[in-house]
Amino acid sequence: MGHQVKDLHTFLDEYATAYPDQVAHITKEVDARWEAAAIAIQSQKQLPEPPILIFDKLRRLDGQLSEQPVILNLFASRSRSAFAVGSTFESVARDTYARRNDRVKPVVIDRAAAPVKQVIQRGDAVDLRQLPGLVHAGWDPGPYVSAGYLTTYEPDSGIDNSALQRGWMYNERELRVFPSNASHNAWNIKKIEERGGDARVAYWIGHHPAACIGSEGKLGYPESHWAAAGGLLGQPLRLVPSETLGDDFLIPADAEYVIEGIVPRGKLKPEGPFGEFPRYFGGQRLNPYMEVTCVSRRENAYWLSIVTGYADDGIGALRREGFLFDLLSRTVPQVTNIYRPTSCPFYMYVQLHKTQEWQPRAIITTVLSAPEAIKYVFVFDDDIDIFDEQEVHWAVGTRSDWMKDLIVLPDLQVSNLDPTSVRAGMGTRGGIDCTKPAPPGVYEQRSFVPEEVMNRIRLSDYLPSLPAGSAAAPVRGARADPAPIERRAGARHVEGAHKVAFVLCPECRGEYYVERSEYASHPDAECHCPFCGHEFPVSAGQPYPPL
Repeated sequence: MGHQVKDLHTFLDEYATAYPDQVAHITKEVDARWEAAAIAIQSQKQLPEPPILIFDKLRRLDGQLSEQPVILNLFASRSRSAFAVGSTFESVARDTYARRNDRVKPVVIDRAAAPVKQVIQRGDAVDLRQLPGLVHAGWDPGPYVSAGYLTTYEPDSGIDNSALQRGWMYNERELRVFPSNASHNAWNIKKIEERGGDARVAYWIGHHPAACIGSEGKLGYPESHWAAAGGLLGQPLRLVPSETLGDDFLIPADAEYVIEGIVPRGKLKPEGPFGEFPRYFGGQRLNPYMEVTCVSRRENAYWLSIVTGYADDGIGALRREGFLFDLLSRTVPQVTNIYRPTSCPFYMYVQLHKTQEWQPRAIITTVLSAPEAIKYVFVFDDDIDIFDEQEVHWAVGTRSDWMKDLIVLPDLQVSNLDPTSVRAGMGTRGGIDCTKPAPPGVYEQRSFVPEEVMNRIRLSDYLPSLPAGSAAAPVRGARADPAPIERRAGARHVEGAHKVAFVLCPECRGEYYVERSEYASHPDAECHCPFCGHEFPVSAGQPYPPL
């Protein structure tokens, strides 16, 4: 027997079995204009793990109840994305980047076997107003395709390209799209237009999250997103010929919806404003538009949407993290992890096992020169949990001196959607080194409760009103118990030596530090070991750096 074909339905079944409280059906009537988005954002702000939201009674903009449910929050959880690709919370970006490079060629199946062909509307039967499109933000002019992959083919090689790109469903058969100028879809459309043709395009909406994550990867030009999606799925992506764009224009057979159409050569219409990923409105633009020729879907289709700029936009974060981790691992192999926080889409946190003083600056300049929309990069030691905002802000405040640790680079490429840009696509980028000195330098030790104690304490044992399973989980990526410092012979004038000197208790060999200003002129002054209580002259504790 062959393997089960993966799609959105198989994922929802598998995920609901593993995490039944993380798939929530909303049976109360909800309006497509703003209400669904508001519920999703509230869930992201108020719940530690926002569930997948399935709206079973969505009131469309035309006043009718949608026959098809709408899904939000599919990508609002990093843990959920990790589950989808068989990874972990910490490693999901690195793993997705690696696996999308393990390309799996797609397979083409017959139309009769393709779920997305179960309901087909062509020509005059097409009416985009019957789709459960949502209006997310206050200035959005109408319902948008926000989780759709705009698909084109490079005309010379015939290689596919898919990218998450917004589309305004303007009326029953017109869909105005925004393929940004730097995108491969824009390049393909331009090539076709330069040769005098209209561009064939399609949106596919909804699939197994692994297929979506794989298709969102930043690839070379031209490279197949179908093969990259197969790498994340762990099986060939099934394709099927389109209905109205020719048999050579293939679309995902197991998608929930496909919208096919033609982009007329050289014609532009106003599109936007739209609440974009920086949580500002992208202004109205003159953009191409699709003359929609066909809408096909599954009989039991889900309409997938993403509230752009919030946690559900995390699929773009994984792409950027994976690309930059791969780049940094070749520049500074001591990089241990990377994270684009949900707090700001222009930030990137990098975790480093620092061995040399030059490494943080190399990381910062590498990230800032990369073709990604990252404005500010922060480099942290490997004892900092970069997924914990409190840890991050604590390290910025206690391990950086902006006179020497701040790098500011003006006149670099930034996102066109960055409201601070000084001119189109140009602005200032920067980074902060938030790391301790590399060996043989020394630095003060963060306070801690021993790791063994933290890991065995369960709050429910002491606060009975809490749920029985409540426990204090160990901090991800952090090392509670400090490692011994690296002592190097002759290291006297090293970074941090002006502040502290580490001593070893002659009795128990426990290591801690004393204030240099107190002991430098008193080499015979007594020390008291905090571990065993032994008292000894500071000179007997092998002070490092030497007093």
